[in-house]
Amino acid sequence: MDHKLSHIAAFVAAALLSSACIYQYHVDIERSGEYPLVVEGDIHVGGTSVVKLSYVAPFKLDNYKVATIFAQGYIESEDGSRLDGTPLEGKTFSLWFDTSQMTPTQRYRLHFETCSKDGTPLNQFESEWLTPCPAPTIDELTYSKNDKFKELWVGLSMHCHGSHYFRWTFRETWEYHSDVPSSIEYVPSHWDEMGREFVEGYYQKLSPTMYYCWKDVASSSVNLFSTVNQTEDRFEELAFHTIPLNDKRLQVLYKITVQLEALSEDAYDYWLNLQQKTHEQGSIFAPVPSEMASNVRCTTDPSVQVVGYLNAAVPAEASMFYSNELEGFYVPDPPFERGDSTIAASNIKAANELMRLGYLPYEEIYTTSPTPSDYTWAYSICIDCRKQGGTKQRPDGWPSGHY
Repeated sequence: MDHKLSHIAAFVAAALLSSACIYQYHVDIERSGEYPLVVEGDIHVGGTSVVKLSYVAPFKLDNYKVATIFAQGYIESEDGSRLDGTPLEGKTFSLWFDTSQMTPTQRYRLHFETCSKDGTPLNQFESEWLTPCPAPTIDELTYSKNDKFKELWVGLSMHCHGSHYFRWTFRETWEYHSDVPSSIEYVPSHWDEMGREFVEGYYQKLSPTMYYCWKDVASSSVNLFSTVNQTEDRFEELAFHTIPLNDKRLQVLYKITVQLEALSEDAYDYWLNLQQKTHEQGSIFAPVPSEMASNVRCTTDPSVQVVGYLNAAVPAEASMFYSNELEGFYVPDPPFERGDSTIAASNIKAANELMRLGYLPYEEIYTTSPTPSDYTWAYSICIDCRKQGGTKQRPDGWPSGHY
């Protein structure tokens, strides 16, 4: 299968210059007064929308506790209807909206109200009226092996319908395996749940094994490009992502899902300004908030600063798989030193100690008995795929294969 990216090299530099990592928002401001509110999110017409809310944190956090945000809000349609958001509390407070029934023929704006933990209202905010940008079309996602740089290059081909400014994000999901397969596990010596009976350690069959895992990671970059200086509103095979050929992501099966949305010119200028500040000062949130125009304002207290820029759009989404079974591009690193140690099946004391030291059993050794006489152990990172950050949770819709 030939997946050559004919124009990929021409766009590598542009793609790299048009991306910036998102860092935590830090502004070196005085401790007195209220810290600016950070609003992050988009109104995705025809899908789901999430708006994250947080406060600016100072550089020095000594004796400072970042305020917790509680809020409620809704999206107002131009026809007067409203869609209430669902509060989601986590590391960052968010408002979640089911915007799947919204249409791109209306304008929308966001309203929300912050409140204290006991529900006392604090301030009210609203965005400008937003006209949804039309959906671009993702024509194709492609990949190509670059032998010189020992990388897999991922390319995007797209065209648009009246828009000139774009941003994309992506999510990566991959299946991988540990170095050593094992279908056994050791349960160390322990007291029972009631604490009344001591149970000696024992070996047992393991299903599913700890050999195969999956990992899912969302990109932490802001990727922008514009067609304003082109004769056509399209890109062909824009190289936007690379993966080293020795990366575990390519070991078995890899999937990348790209979400592409058009931006208003003002939104594009906002994000471009953030990128420039990032390269200049090392943090995407380095500029003083007053320097960054926002389309969200506080209606109850105009002096309250808001940072962030909402965009409304009909996003486009596409996915692509890379199978190492078909392509064979993956170049594995030398295997870890496994630290193999073989002990008698009856030596429970040694098994408990190996377990304590971070080892796991992986091989049964038989001599004359139908039961194992010995077990071989190795470092757990060589056996348990979860030690490399993945889980045993098979992603929904993942192609049939290993479990």
